Amino acid sequence: MLASSFVAYLLALILIGAFTYRLTKSLEDFVIAGRKLGAWVTAISAQASDMSGWLLLGVPGKAYTQGFGAFWAIIGSIVGIFFNWTVLAKRLRRYTEKLSAITLPDFFEARFRDEDKKHIRVLSGVIIIVFLMFYVSAQFVASGKALDATFDIGYANAILIGAAVIVFYTMMGGFFAVAYTDLFQGLLMVTMLLILPIVGLFNLGGFGELLKHMHAKNPGFLDFTSGEVGLAAFALIAGHFAIGLGYPGQPHIITRFMAIKDPRRLRQSTLIAMIWVILAGYGALFVGVTGLGILGPDLKDPETVTVNMAMALMPAWLAGLMIAAIMAAIMSTADSQLLVATSAIAQDFYRKMFKKDASQKTLLIISRVGTLCIAAIALLFALNQDPLAEGGIVFGFVLYAWGGLAASFGPLLILSLYWKRVTKAGAITGMIVGTATIVVWYNVQVLKDMIYELVPGFFLSLIAVVVVSLLTKPPEGIADELEEIKPPSRGRRSASVLTSQAERALLHWRQMREPAEG
Repeated sequence: MLASSFVAYLLALILIGAFTYRLTKSLEDFVIAGRKLGAWVTAISAQASDMSGWLLLGVPGKAYTQGFGAFWAIIGSIVGIFFNWTVLAKRLRRYTEKLSAITLPDFFEARFRDEDKKHIRVLSGVIIIVFLMFYVSAQFVASGKALDATFDIGYANAILIGAAVIVFYTMMGGFFAVAYTDLFQGLLMVTMLLILPIVGLFNLGGFGELLKHMHAKNPGFLDFTSGEVGLAAFALIAGHFAIGLGYPGQPHIITRFMAIKDPRRLRQSTLIAMIWVILAGYGALFVGVTGLGILGPDLKDPETVTVNMAMALMPAWLAGLMIAAIMAAIMSTADSQLLVATSAIAQDFYRKMFKKDASQKTLLIISRVGTLCIAAIALLFALNQDPLAEGGIVFGFVLYAWGGLAASFGPLLILSLYWKRVTKAGAITGMIVGTATIVVWYNVQVLKDMIYELVPGFFLSLIAVVVVSLLTKPPEGIADELEEIKPPSRGRRSASVLTSQAERALLHWRQMREPAEG
């Protein structure tokens, strides 16, 4: 019964991929769904693509090994997500449409008037492909852990099965398939994350019993610093909270803002997204801490706590659906990342640099072949990892890729949407400084032990963009562009509505007077 439920879920994804194949007729359809997404699909797919195996495996694993100290990761995520939706989303949607940009390198090239040299396009495209390769590998590792823990089919076989399904529907349907499977998977994920910890608490005998189990494992688990004090406590909080800094720089998330049909629906999408992430985030944390009581403190691989909880507490058919939800988290991110990396190949390199007059059919073929090639490289990398690596390979890989993308693009994107003084030289310097900081910090153990590499990477990149921009000449016409893409305030909208009503009333009065005057 468990296997039947799970197989039914995989078949549903394949059918969605086959159906959306007919909707994908151009590269714009493949990359951003032709800017046709509605509010619900935009909101849920953005958050489902964000959370990944990190939410269903990594976060519960951290909560299982750290207790309440892992809560800072979700708090940081909530702050970062809110910032993205309220500060970046509407401006990015309006600006990318104005510049006819369908990828992040597209936008940066047009924003900084680099169409001739294409330095920004090449640099940003390479950064996207490299870091997303790590990210996709982490999702393949997560799929291998989940399937192997459920069906005992072997880690390598499990990775191959999960990767095959992801690659098929992404390659077939492009962004349409990714967005609609993410909607389906996002709803499945949040449902499972609400049910599982409640059932776990009921089986333990309530919240008081949970606290006893946590205290028995480690009294520090009851603290929001996991028992750390002083600088160590600050580093733990800052490192987890800093995850929120990463949201402005994630291409697979911000692409959703570019794809919504009507920018005015972003307010509705924001509300939906925030409700989803609060419910799902805290559900994942409580899966981890309740798992400590249900499964005991000696679980061989902490990142499989969700899988083992589902199989221990649920009837077979429901456990199958919950395992499907875990795969949903993994697939909803891997497909988005594959798509963004593929778009860098098809749009940012092939079309813009080698074959500007390429037909839509050719571009779609390049996109699908690119998806296959990137997935193959990520798969080889995943197969060579130790699934039982100390610290959790899913959590660690995701944080590394997350930090790399965030430090490279986050400060630059924010400034590009709000500050007219940013220059091409500043943009290039910021991307290089951000990337270099992440790579060096991650690979020097002394630095890595101090604080999460995203913190120094983000702020050094920000400083580099600002300083170099102030020392170089900005492109012309940016001030006018920034004014045009500025969303109208409520006061401006109200004044606009009143003006339109007054104009219509005046026109009606004139029409009424014309017969009388005649």
